[in-house]
Amino acid sequence: MKDKLKESVDTRRADFDLYDADFDQMWNNIEGDLNKSRWNIRGMAGKVAAAILVLAMVSWGFISFKFNDVAEGVALHEISPELAETEYYYSQQVAEKLSIIKASNSGVDQEVMDNLMALDSAYQDLKKDLKDNADNEEVIAAMIANYRLKLNILEQILTEIKQHDQREQNSEVNI
Repeated sequence: MKDKLKESVDTRRADFDLYDADFDQMWNNIEGDLNKSRWNIRGMAGKVAAAILVLAMVSWGFISFKFNDVAEGVALHEISPELAETEYYYSQQVAEKLSIIKASNSGVDQEVMDNLMALDSAYQDLKKDLKDNADNEEVIAAMIANYRLKLNILEQILTEIKQHDQREQNSEVNI
């Protein structure tokens, strides 16, 4: 198709050259437009003010979202005293197990730690869901199940660490 267009233009070249171009006149028009000042101070100040206003609004929205409780959600202790006790118990158990695991220097796989972080992320999502509907017993049950699952994983890790330590002690005694 490109060749047909080129051939058509080449054969009809004389038809295109009806008028001679006055390059001096074209350049004078371009120079005249360049010399005109198109800077309108009021218009420019209005645009700058609008840009600053938009930037301030976006910044305020980001900061208010970042530090607002809506982004965090609702914790169990904010709903009832019974749930506060439950949350406290499980969070203490999880913290205790994690500190024991970290103190053992057992080199827990990164995959296991990633799974624990995924559980933490799921818990944060549940907190946000609870913010929307504080009376939702399914969300509360899921939050408690999340704690239980995390606690079970940590207990399994501790059991494996103890078994590994016992095997090492038995192998040292046998040697």
